[in-house]
Amino acid sequence: MKKILLILLITVSGYFTASSQFKNAIKEAFFEAEYYILYEDYTEALALYLNIYNNGWDNAYINHRIGECYLQIPGQKSKSIPYLEKACENTSKVFKEGSFKETNAPIRTIFYLACAYQVDNQLDKAIETFKKFEETLAANNIYNIDYVEKQIQSCEIAKEQIKTPANVKENNIGKPVNDGFSNIRPVVSSSENSMVYISRLKFYDAIFYTKRKDEYWTAPVNITPDLGSDGNYYSCFLSADGNTLLLYKDDLYNRDIYISYLLNNRWSLPGKLNKNINSKFQETFASLSSDGKTIYFVSDHKGGFGGTDIYKSEFSEKTQDWGEAVNMGNTINTEFDEETPIILENGNKLYFSSQGHTNMGGFDIFFAQKDSENKWSKPENLGYPVNSTDDNLFFIPVGDGTNAYISKFDQNGFGQEDIVKLEITANNK
Repeated sequence: MKKILLILLITVSGYFTASSQFKNAIKEAFFEAEYYILYEDYTEALALYLNIYNNGWDNAYINHRIGECYLQIPGQKSKSIPYLEKACENTSKVFKEGSFKETNAPIRTIFYLACAYQVDNQLDKAIETFKKFEETLAANNIYNIDYVEKQIQSCEIAKEQIKTPANVKENNIGKPVNDGFSNIRPVVSSSENSMVYISRLKFYDAIFYTKRKDEYWTAPVNITPDLGSDGNYYSCFLSADGNTLLLYKDDLYNRDIYISYLLNNRWSLPGKLNKNINSKFQETFASLSSDGKTIYFVSDHKGGFGGTDIYKSEFSEKTQDWGEAVNMGNTINTEFDEETPIILENGNKLYFSSQGHTNMGGFDIFFAQKDSENKWSKPENLGYPVNSTDDNLFFIPVGDGTNAYISKFDQNGFGQEDIVKLEITANNK
C-alpha cells in the first residue's frame, strides 16, 4: 500500500512539475510576443500568439492580440475578424496591458474590429461597429471621437466610390526587384531609369538600388552599407536625374530628413538637413521640385492644422541652404494627418496622402492643382481602385501622373508587399 501511495505521489508531483514548466514556457512566449508588439514586429508576434492560442490560452486578450497582428499584415487583414469578434465578447475598461494574468480585451478592440470590417469592405458592419465603439467610450477616454466619426463618413463615401471605379491597370514589376520579402517605399526617377526601395529582410530593413535597362530592372544592389544605415533609414524621394536621394532616419526618439548623392557610382553618407526642415518634432517624408529649389516635407510642427502637415521651403542662393518652412495651408492640410507629398515636373500638380479629405478609409491619395494665382484647388480623391478602404500611402507619380509606382499586397505576387506600376488610363477626374 505504501509503495502504491509513493508511486501515486511521484506521478502527481511529476504532473504538477510538467504542468508548471508548460505554463512557464507559455508565459515566456507571451512576454516575447509583447516585446515584438512594442517594436511593431507583428509577424513575429503573431506566430507566438498563435502558438499560445493553440495551446489552450484562447482568452479575449490573446484573441485581441492575434486580431491586432493580422490587422497590421498586408494580405492577412481579413483573418483578424473572427479573433476580434471573439475578443469583443469580453472587453473591459479596466485593463492591464502586457499582463499574462489579463484575460479581457481592451475597449479599443471594438475599434479594431470596425477597421477590419472596413478593410474587408463589410461597410455596413463597419459603420455599426464604429457606432458601438462610440457608445462604449467613457466621457474621459483618450480616443479621438472626431477620427471615429471620420471613419464612419469614409464608409459611406466608399460605397459611392466603388460604384464608379477608374480604369486602372496594375503591372507587378516582378523579379529581380520583388521577392519573398516585403518590398516597399519605391522612389523612382522621372525618367523611370533608377529606383531606390526598402526590402524588409529578416533582421533589418535594407535599402536597395536598381537601374532599368531595356525595359527590365537590373539586379538590385544593397546600398545599406554605403549609407551607413543600421536599418533605420527609409527612402522618401529620388531626383529626376536619379542622383539625389532623400531619406528619413528613425532613431526611435525622433525622425529627421537626410540627403545622399550618387558620386562615382556610390551613394554618399547621408547629411542631415538644416533646422528649418528638421526639428525636435517628427519629420517623416520629403521630396524636391524638378529644379531642386523647393522641398516639400511632412512634419508635426507646433502651429499646424493638426497631426502631420505638409510644409515647403525654398533653397536660398544667398545662404546656400534651405529657408524658413511655410505651411501649405488649410486647403491642403486638415485636422488629421497628411503625408507623402510629390510635386509633378511642371510644379502645378501636387499628389499626397491624407486622412482628412473625402476619404474611403484611413489614408487616401489625392491631388490638387495650382492656378495662375498660385492658389491650390480643393484636393480630389484619385478614386477606386487606386484608393481602397485600407490605408493608401506612398504613391509615386511619374510623367504627367497617369503612371505611378506603389507597393501593395498582390494576391499573385512574390511576398507580403510587391512594387507595382499603375497605369491610370481613364481617371474620370
